[in-house]
Amino acid sequence: MTKEFHQRAAHDYPPAALWGPSPREVWWWAIPPAVAVIALVTYALAPDYYISHFLPEHSGYLERSHFLLPAIGVLICLRILRMEQTRRIAYLRGAVIAFAVACFYIAGEEESWGQHFFQWSTPEAWSNINRQDETNLHNTSYYFNQGPQLVLELAIVLGGIVAPFVVQARGPIGGDLIAILTPPIALLPVSLCAVVFKVIDRLQKNDLVPDLVARPSEVTETFYYMFIFFYLVVLYRRVQRL
Repeated sequence: MTKEFHQRAAHDYPPAALWGPSPREVWWWAIPPAVAVIALVTYALAPDYYISHFLPEHSGYLERSHFLLPAIGVLICLRILRMEQTRRIAYLRGAVIAFAVACFYIAGEEESWGQHFFQWSTPEAWSNINRQDETNLHNTSYYFNQGPQLVLELAIVLGGIVAPFVVQARGPIGGDLIAILTPPIALLPVSLCAVVFKVIDRLQKNDLVPDLVARPSEVTETFYYMFIFFYLVVLYRRVQRL
């Protein structure tokens, strides 16, 4: 990482006015709560419609978003990697490559690496270890499913909820790469929605509350991947302004 970049990030970090999200971009704040309200109200008023249109594997509204959001994330990462600033700064390039690989893995796993598009049969040997009889990894082991999900959940809580308030109170965290990669306060709504539906999922599974929505874990995943998408849009804009 160059000395010039370190000095600029630490002492002349681009203010949010240069890269947004601006208050006029209401989608940062409006879309996550709107998705939450739509899910809850639709299930309350028309549960059959919710189950038949929101939840079907690989064709429901929520399931489609689980592929499309990370797939778009891959494209955003590729755009960032083509920028001169990213090519010059090795640490930033490494972070973006990691984000691209994560998005590619999520999108591939959600569609079982093409099985749901091309409808091939799962090999018998793989079917014996995959609990849903699909050609993916996340249904075979904790390390490919709950493990990565836990990392993402920690990133959302620490990066999407805690860090923005620290930045608001103290300014950019650290210098150079850390300042560029820290999520902004605009990601707070999607982060809170993810946490709320995660709590709903736990409460319903333990019969502590009546069913507010069927399979809340699916809504939770939608917010997870929405967080990734929003974050990459922010990162793209920040790198442009370096």
